Order: sequence, then C-alpha cells, then structure tokens
Amino acid sequence: MSDAPARPPGGRLRGASPSGGRLRGRALLPGLVGGALALVTGAQPWWRASAEGVDVAFSGTETTAGLASALGVVALAGWLLVLVLRTRGRQVVGVLLALTGAGVVVAGSLGLRPSDAAVRTSVRQVSLVESYGLVATGWSWGYAAAGVLVLAGGLLVAVTAPRWPQRADRFTRTVAVAAGNAAEDDPAAVWRAQDAGLDPTTAPRPAAGPAPDVRSGRPGDTMGGAERPLPPPPPE
Repeated sequence: MSDAPARPPGGRLRGASPSGGRLRGRALLPGLVGGALALVTGAQPWWRASAEGVDVAFSGTETTAGLASALGVVALAGWLLVLVLRTRGRQVVGVLLALTGAGVVVAGSLGLRPSDAAVRTSVRQVSLVESYGLVATGWSWGYAAAGVLVLAGGLLVAVTAPRWPQRADRFTRTVAVAAGNAAEDDPAAVWRAQDAGLDPTTAPRPAAGPAPDVRSGRPGDTMGGAERPLPPPPPE
C-alpha cells in the first residue's frame, strides 16, 4: 500500500502551500490598501471644535503635527519598493513596513488632541466666542485600522518573500537559448581575435605558401629568361 496522501476531488493535495504568485498577492493587497487608507483617513477631521455658529475641524495631519500623513507616505513608498526589490531587500522592507504599520496603529488609537492654543487660535479666526466644545469624529480609528493592514502586509512580506516568483524566471528559456547560441559562436575566440588586432567578422585568409621560384619556370616563360640558354637559330 502506498503512503502517499489522498488527493481530494479538486486535484490538489490537502495542506499544499499556495503558489508564490498568490502569496505575493495576499501580502501586497492589504499593505497597499492600508497605505492608501492611511493617507485618506489622516487627512480627514479627527476633532471638531463646535460653538454657537462655529464649527472648526482639525485633521489628523494637524493633530499629529504632520506625523499621520508622513507615515502614510512611507507606507506607500515601501510597497513600491517591495515590487522592485529582490528577496532579501523585500524582507528588510517588509520589517520596516510592519514597524510603520505599528506606528500608524499607535498614532490612531491614542486619539491625540490638538493643543488648546491651536484650537483657540483657529476658533477666533472665525468667531469671538470664548466657550466651545471639542469632539472626536472617529476618523482616528479608521487610521488605526489602516495601520493594522499595513502591519499585517509587512509581516507577510517578511515571511513569504523567499517563495515569491522571481522576475528572472520568465526569461529563463530566452537565456538558455542565448547561451546555446553563444556556445556555438565561441565568444571567447572573438574576444581573443579582437585583442590580437584582427577583425573577427572577416573570413580568415589562407596561409601564404612559399614564394614561387622563377628560375624553374617552363620554357617560353619570360620570367628569368635571361638566365636560360636561348635555342639555336634554324639552319639556312
């Protein structure tokens, strides 16, 4: 009896790992969505200062002194690097993206409030009221959720990057054909000919033989005739 695992009706062994392309998609999708969501939610109003006839909004970028938008930009730039780097570089960037996602989660979940001076200045630009209420809008929690996506995607990249398909795999057949042609053409011989000052594109000339001896010419040959005796004149 064979000990091979039973194959389910779908034709795939149970417990078999997914392909590298699917692993890459599972890692990239949450990360890209999280980075874009962090940029959007960071620009939304996290707090509102409300009073009679006054409604002043404070975005996440203003509340965190620009940190919210900076983390979103770093997340998106990191995912672009993941698309162009090799395995080791992807793993390093994946760890950095996970740390960035953790920072996004912390910044969103802390619910940082704008300073009293900033709120008072913004309110007095539109009204002279002295009393107002500062209310959270909930966008900061959306920002924290975006950080969770970035964190998860970064961890998936760091773990699964060695199993992703490499960009050079699609050119393997072309490289093999080119290598076969190169072996037939013997590129090393071409380089040696160029080093010797020869033109490898021209056919080699046949080796020159010994110079012909003009003294051993046939009768009637004008070459070297002065050194051969002339035939006697015909009798009269």
